[in-house]
Amino acid sequence: MKVEIFREEFKRALGICERITRRALGLPILQNILIKAEGGFLELTTTNLETTIKYWVLAKVKQGGETTASASFLANLVNLAQVEKIDLLEENNQLVLLSENQESQIPTQSSQDFPLIPKIDTTDAWQVGIEDLVAGLGQVVEIPAISQLRPEITGVFFSFKKNKLQIVGTDSFRLAEKTITLRGVGKKEGSFIVPQTTARELLNILGPEQGVMSVYFTPNQVLFEISREETAHPKIRIFSRLIEGDYPPYQEIIPKASSTQIRLEREVFMNQIKQAGLFSGKIAEVKLKTLIKDGKLRIFSQSTEAGRNESFINCQIIGADLEIAFNYRFLLGGLSSIKGSEVMIECGGPDKPGLIKPVGDANFLYVLMPLQAS
Repeated sequence: MKVEIFREEFKRALGICERITRRALGLPILQNILIKAEGGFLELTTTNLETTIKYWVLAKVKQGGETTASASFLANLVNLAQVEKIDLLEENNQLVLLSENQESQIPTQSSQDFPLIPKIDTTDAWQVGIEDLVAGLGQVVEIPAISQLRPEITGVFFSFKKNKLQIVGTDSFRLAEKTITLRGVGKKEGSFIVPQTTARELLNILGPEQGVMSVYFTPNQVLFEISREETAHPKIRIFSRLIEGDYPPYQEIIPKASSTQIRLEREVFMNQIKQAGLFSGKIAEVKLKTLIKDGKLRIFSQSTEAGRNESFINCQIIGADLEIAFNYRFLLGGLSSIKGSEVMIECGGPDKPGLIKPVGDANFLYVLMPLQAS
């Protein structure tokens, strides 16, 4: 193998691929990156057996070949290189990096020892805007629970239907759903559960990207693919195993009607909830009470250790008066996920779930279960 490559793109590719090797346990080969030179690309692959990343970097391939080397060591070395281009070659079981005034050699391991990479049929593509997917994942990715008894709620639920993608996260105490209009529709509708760790990697990888991503899935695997702008050749592929099991019928807990609707300035409300949280007890309880005649919302919290706090904020109230208690951390989580300046809280009573959504945006909702009155 003999390749000439631009250091900046090589550095970015290594940074993306190397991350998942930190979670690779057991087999030493999983700490390595598979490097393959072919055509006009250097193909980089890492896997931890749950998630696999393939990244194609444009390169001048003088001689093809493939090998593996330590992913983290190679990434650190390229990060420190202060050059525009790097020559890579393999000889005598060493990966040699050549640049102006420097030569480094890294021990290699045969590519035959590297795990087989999953293959997925790429004839039926669902296409979603990358910026839309990043925004949606950012709103739900931190919600799934850590649970050995209910693995189906430990991941992010994807549902492709008609021209919509719905992304959902829940931990049984709260739930967030984001609806995205698709750019391209596949032939077969379906749904699946992606591990939370994979969803986080998607956010990390997709952040700087633009354009459209293709999604392919089988009953056991999903593939997220970004193509290069200048060619139809893939640039990045992220494979992931899927979590087995049926996602809970979450639509059943989304309130369909409410007796009270409260419209608030989001930033003002968040600030008061943060202050109230300082005074909350072990269950992080904050009580909300509407005062229809005054057009205000009372926010109250107290604990033996910290004392008590009471504040009032202006709001618009439609319907009956309401007194309800929430976990303030979960309430802040929902408010933080909303990007608009105003939010609407809808509820059917003190023992009913609260529905929080941005004013003027029907594509995101957050459901929060109330705390029992104390």
